[in-house]
Amino acid sequence: MKITDFTGIFSRTSLTIDSIDNPHDDYYVITFDYPEGLTWDPGEHGIFTLPGKKVKGRSFRIFSVASSPSENKLLIATHANEPVSGFKQALFSLSKGDKVNMVGPFGWYKVKDATSPVVLIAAGIGITANRAMIKQLEHDTRRDVFLVYSSSDTHLFKEELDRIALSNPKFRPFYTTGRDQTRETYLKLAENLGNDATYYVAGKPKSVKDISKRLRENNINFTHIVFDYYLGY
Repeated sequence: MKITDFTGIFSRTSLTIDSIDNPHDDYYVITFDYPEGLTWDPGEHGIFTLPGKKVKGRSFRIFSVASSPSENKLLIATHANEPVSGFKQALFSLSKGDKVNMVGPFGWYKVKDATSPVVLIAAGIGITANRAMIKQLEHDTRRDVFLVYSSSDTHLFKEELDRIALSNPKFRPFYTTGRDQTRETYLKLAENLGNDATYYVAGKPKSVKDISKRLRENNINFTHIVFDYYLGY
């Protein structure tokens, strides 16, 4: 982490909702109009609040920005979970044209260099930050980009990810559904790539800690592991 990773925390932006979609099960994708003048590094996250809304419980949530600035939109996605929090109930009730406030984006979870192979490990809704980074690297044919995407139910954005894989042979996604299959996949990549690659791990704290620990136990230096804990999902 560097001090510059947090400069975005001084940015305050009012976002306008373009759409709220429920593509699968209890997954929601919220798209905002492109906020003029705002830029961010794919993989960063923001702190979101709902102006004018009374929210039961915690009045803010941290969401990774799931889009790249090149897409001319700002996208977030989340898993409702049961019981649905007061914040998410209020968020899902909003409509096109409603306002949401954001502090950021900021953070350390982003592509670190221009040449190293990239291994993205997404546990569940951890795909959001990784989607942004994949969009950033969509046309990069200089290096290998691997995605290990673990989900026990829905693989969000799968159709889009498959289209990117068809157009860029350097991008290879692996979709897994169980812990053992997921572990076998990322450890095989670690065995083949070693410390030539950088490993990006995003998901709930327990999953991130376990994956990071197993990578280190398999000779991956901690300086080659970048992680992002998803809290409050």
